[in-house]
Amino acid sequence: MRRCRLQPAIAFALLLPALLPGGAFAAPGETGFAFLKLGVGARAMGLGSAYVAIADDPTAIYWNPAGLAAISGTQVTAMHNEWIQDFRQEFAAVGAHMGPGTLGVGFSGFYSSEFEQRDETGVLTGHFGFNDVSLTGAYGAQLVQGLDAGIAVRYIREMIDQWDATAFTGDLGARYRLRDTGVTFGAAVQNLGGDPKFISESFKIPLTWRAGAAASRPLPSLNGRGTLTVEVRKARADNAHFHAGAEYLYRDLIALRVGGKFGYDDEKVSFGLGLAKKWIHFDYALVPLSSNLGTTHFFSLTGVF
Repeated sequence: MRRCRLQPAIAFALLLPALLPGGAFAAPGETGFAFLKLGVGARAMGLGSAYVAIADDPTAIYWNPAGLAAISGTQVTAMHNEWIQDFRQEFAAVGAHMGPGTLGVGFSGFYSSEFEQRDETGVLTGHFGFNDVSLTGAYGAQLVQGLDAGIAVRYIREMIDQWDATAFTGDLGARYRLRDTGVTFGAAVQNLGGDPKFISESFKIPLTWRAGAAASRPLPSLNGRGTLTVEVRKARADNAHFHAGAEYLYRDLIALRVGGKFGYDDEKVSFGLGLAKKWIHFDYALVPLSSNLGTTHFFSLTGVF
């Protein structure tokens, strides 16, 4: 019985990245912790995931830990992603000013409903669960005027049935603000770590490089502010991809967003909406997927204290 249960679990671990939409998840040689490539925060997702140069809230622990330096008080963010094929994603983080910079702590979870478990003859033998979790601690601070740097350490665990794989990874990031021009540059390397093993199969962690720029300017004639952002992303064993996004913020109350992803098979565009009321911000993003995969919905709440 152990063999019958173990073999489906191994097969699921190896095939999971191919089940996830977009060429970003189906690169050869990457068979574990694919959820690390899923972005967090509805604002970022509405901007086409072009966020490495903008990240200035608790989601910076994922996108670019240097962005935590922009938090002067305390911020708390929670996100829910209603994904496809009964997959769901949760994220929560807090960033609090501490010492010369800001400390960030976050949790991320990716899970699904139970799967059927069958033996080699196709007979149903039960059901098994699947979930990925990560715990992140990060710190970002200003090094010199206009230049921020950050580091993150992450514990990740993937569990399928009664078997699991664990690993520790690290991120490094930097962000440079070009004086008072509203132009920002950002870069980060994510998922630095070794090759964990799931049962008897070792696999690579999706090491990822991001670099981008953003420009934000007041729009007096429209009573708001406009932001443009671009980013290049390269993950291990995958081609480089280009991301872009635009945001119009009206009187610091309502934000409209649109984003684009280039070079992916199933993800092309995204749309977002933001509402702000004093200390609470609500963000929503809609990401349509092709190949009849459906549409994903991101919901975020951020409290500023």
